[in-house]
Amino acid sequence: MSAGTPGSTQSDPSKPGPEPASETGGLDARVTVRRGQFVLAVDVQVARGETVAVLGRSGAGKSTLLRTLAGLLPLDEGRITLAGQVLDDPTQHRFVPSERRPVGVVFQDYLLFPHLRARDNVAFGVRARLGQGRRHARERADSWLERFGIGELGDRRPGALSGGQSQRVALARALATEPRLLLLDEPLAALDTTTRGEVRAFLRTVLPTLSAPVLIVTHDPTDAEVLADRTIAFEGGHVVDIAA
Repeated sequence: MSAGTPGSTQSDPSKPGPEPASETGGLDARVTVRRGQFVLAVDVQVARGETVAVLGRSGAGKSTLLRTLAGLLPLDEGRITLAGQVLDDPTQHRFVPSERRPVGVVFQDYLLFPHLRARDNVAFGVRARLGQGRRHARERADSWLERFGIGELGDRRPGALSGGQSQRVALARALATEPRLLLLDEPLAALDTTTRGEVRAFLRTVLPTLSAPVLIVTHDPTDAEVLADRTIAFEGGHVVDIAA
C-alpha cells in the first residue's frame, strides 16, 4: 500500500514526474459527480496496458465512476481524457456521448441481445462502432470468438449459453470494437462458484495481452488481487487507499 495520505503518492520535486496517463495512451480522469446527497470526487489514472481494480462496498461510488467514464453520466466538475482525447470537460462544454466514445463496457448482466446469435452480438458492435459491413463484421466476430475458445458457439443465442460462455461473448463484443479503454462492471458477480473460478482464470490470461487500459469495478478482493496490477479502494465517494 502507498505511504502517506491515503490515495496520494510521495514524489521528489527535484525529479521530473511521469507523463500523464492520457498522453501515453491511458486514462486520466478527475471526476466530480453529484447525485442527490451523494458526491463522487475522485482522481483515477490508468496507464496503457494496465489493469486497475476499483474496490468498495455498495454505494461507495464504483458504478457511478464506471457510468461516468462510459458516457452515461456527465461530469459536474473535472475532466476525463483518454489517449489525449478529451471526453468530458464542463469548462469547455465538451461531452462525448457514450455511442461515440472509444470505450468497451462489459456489464454485470452482459446485456447481450437475446434475439441475436453469439456471432451477431459481437458483429453488432463492430458494425455500429467501426462502420464495417456485415460480412467483415461477422468474420471479425468469428475471429474473436475463436480467440476466446468459443468459436463453435457462434450460432447459439444467449439463452443457450452458460454464464461463463455469455461472459466471453460479452467480452468479445467489447474488444472487437478496438476500444481505447475497457470497463468491466462486477465481471464475476453473477456467476456460480465453479464458473467464477474458470472465468477468473480466463480473464487473468486475457487482460495482460491487451494494450488498452482496463478498469474493473468489483466488491470482491479476490478479483482485485488476481486480475489487477493495482487496486483503488472507494468509500463514500472518495479514494481511501491505493495498493500495488
